[in-house]
Amino acid sequence: MTDKKIRAGLFFLLLIFSNLFAEESFRVRKLHSLKLLEDTQQETSCTIGINDSIAIFLPEDKTFIEGIEVRVQIPQAISAWRDSVACSIYEDIRPTPEAGQIDYTGKKLYLTPLPSKLSWIIKIPLREDNTIKDNQYSQKLHFIPQTQNGFTFLRFQPVMKGVPEETLNATLTVSAKPILINKGRLNINLSGLKSDQKYELYIDDEPVQNLQNIILSSGMHNINIQSEDFRNEVRSVYIEQAKTTDLNIKLKSITPSLIIISPGNADVYLDNERCSSLGKEIQISEGEHKIRFVMGSYEIIRTLTVLKGKTYTANLSIDLQITEE
Repeated sequence: MTDKKIRAGLFFLLLIFSNLFAEESFRVRKLHSLKLLEDTQQETSCTIGINDSIAIFLPEDKTFIEGIEVRVQIPQAISAWRDSVACSIYEDIRPTPEAGQIDYTGKKLYLTPLPSKLSWIIKIPLREDNTIKDNQYSQKLHFIPQTQNGFTFLRFQPVMKGVPEETLNATLTVSAKPILINKGRLNINLSGLKSDQKYELYIDDEPVQNLQNIILSSGMHNINIQSEDFRNEVRSVYIEQAKTTDLNIKLKSITPSLIIISPGNADVYLDNERCSSLGKEIQISEGEHKIRFVMGSYEIIRTLTVLKGKTYTANLSIDLQITEE
């Protein structure tokens, strides 16, 4: 290693420790903006110079976002000159980043030279309970920048003197995408519920108090609604990662009901009263009921014992069977 590169490395270390966590004012050549979506891991990217900054704007709803993955494509003109260009991350940036604004003030949280390779990936956690891990392809940062203003701010700058013009004029391709937690949202919409009726909601056999904004792990879940005022309802629902699923449930009264199906030329009587609501669900009382079908001189009578919370179907079918011997 030449004396020039050793001095450059020592200068860079001094730069890191002297400026880190201190508030500073600086100017950039240009400000670029990247906007992330809350429910997709789609990348958004831009091409920048080595004196530019990027504001990565987060969606308003950050429920499913635990971090940001930033990928930097480094050209040979920069990777060949080790420690020549650095990346910094700031918080408390003022004013709010926008196109045309080049002067900023903020607190530097992180400073590192771009590595001597053609691709570099960092993962920035945004919450304490994140599940982000280091691996051979990416580096997790061990701090959480403040994002109450809705963005994260990155700055690129040359930190070595004597680099060739080709390096100073080189461009970087920077991409960003959200790192999503493996959970989704469930909203349960109940219809047919009166204000004085009570119910209990269980999800995977665990009691749940609210119907809206239920955060669940991705995958299949069992929904069970129990009540003394209407029939129990059981559903299975699949929750997608970072997606909202709406489950609509129509509650049914515990009053028993009956559906009568018969040919059009039959007269139907329920408890000796002619029944005209054929093929439709009608409510009936608990206890014993008599159903009578009349087709000319042909008559069938059946007795039905009705229980609370049940639905019954009485279906008169005329079948013709032909056999051959």
